Amino acid sequence: VEISSYIYVWNNYRMMELPWDSSWTWYLTFIGVDFGYYWFHRMAHEINFLWAGHQVHHSSEHYNLLTALRQSILQKFSSWIFYLPMALCIPPSVFAVHLQFNLLYQFWIHTEVIENLGPLEFILNTPSHHRVHHGRNLYCIDKNYGGTLIIWDRIFGTFAAEKDKVVYGLTHPINTFESLKVQFHHSVYIWNIFWSTAGFVNKLSVIFKGPGWAPGKPRLGLIEEIPEVTGKEVPFNRKLPSYMYIYVIIHFVIMMGFYVDLTTSKCTLSQVTLLMRVGYIGLTLTSIGFLMDQRPEAAFLEFARFSLFLGLQKLGYLEVHSALLSTTYEVLFSLCIAFWGIQIIKQLTSRSAKQH
Repeated sequence: VEISSYIYVWNNYRMMELPWDSSWTWYLTFIGVDFGYYWFHRMAHEINFLWAGHQVHHSSEHYNLLTALRQSILQKFSSWIFYLPMALCIPPSVFAVHLQFNLLYQFWIHTEVIENLGPLEFILNTPSHHRVHHGRNLYCIDKNYGGTLIIWDRIFGTFAAEKDKVVYGLTHPINTFESLKVQFHHSVYIWNIFWSTAGFVNKLSVIFKGPGWAPGKPRLGLIEEIPEVTGKEVPFNRKLPSYMYIYVIIHFVIMMGFYVDLTTSKCTLSQVTLLMRVGYIGLTLTSIGFLMDQRPEAAFLEFARFSLFLGLQKLGYLEVHSALLSTTYEVLFSLCIAFWGIQIIKQLTSRSAKQH
């Protein structure tokens, strides 16, 4: 979305064209992308409907490289607007390089392994600074928005240095591994608050003011209403049998294989086939979340998922290019159908016995 909208503005509204091979153009683009990212990131915390997308990234109660990969499917539809002014003069090819560089830089700072980088802490966004950003301690709230550089936070008053032990995650943890709930729970919250709030102006404020706003409160809410942390908080986790962890890992790896195949072949697929495969991947993630949450509905969802896979494979919507792999999936998924079918029968029998 960022690139498509940028190219449109560049093609139709650019005021001048800076040379793509000038070092000054690259320096300016580096600064411009990071400045645009700072303001997008800050608004994603200070405007409720933008926070509905960005909160997904903050929902992890752990802080490691995998946290960097926890991303929203909604965020890309709002971040693009903050970079459009650059399209008036900076070539799209240069912008695209720096946009990716800015994103890649932020991957490695999601770690607790690196403590302090000395003088670099004054200029660059570092693991220490970004740990603060991910914290739900009171001193961490709405701080350190920078992407590559931390200078914007120092200039605009949103900087905080790491001090007390950082407790990660949302201020009100959602306590689930269900992917759809992680992605959309705050959107549902906004919807419910919007309709239950009286007054047109207040309804608009629910959307455009901060997540903590309510009638009679400041734009960003009251910091004292945020639950204080003790440093002894334990990340949400439901203890599963060892075999279930192995089961989840195996099926997550299989799902990732489908995803990689989808990304490499999406341009050759029909719209129906593409939607079927995306839907199956979404169903798999949802089912894995149910398993991790130990929800009784997981057995029914897994049974339906494997049955759906075999059906779609027969119809040609989930083709596996390797004959050996296709046979392996058929055997494995048929065994899974049998296993979960037995679990469903046990559940229904148990419910019937309790009712009598």
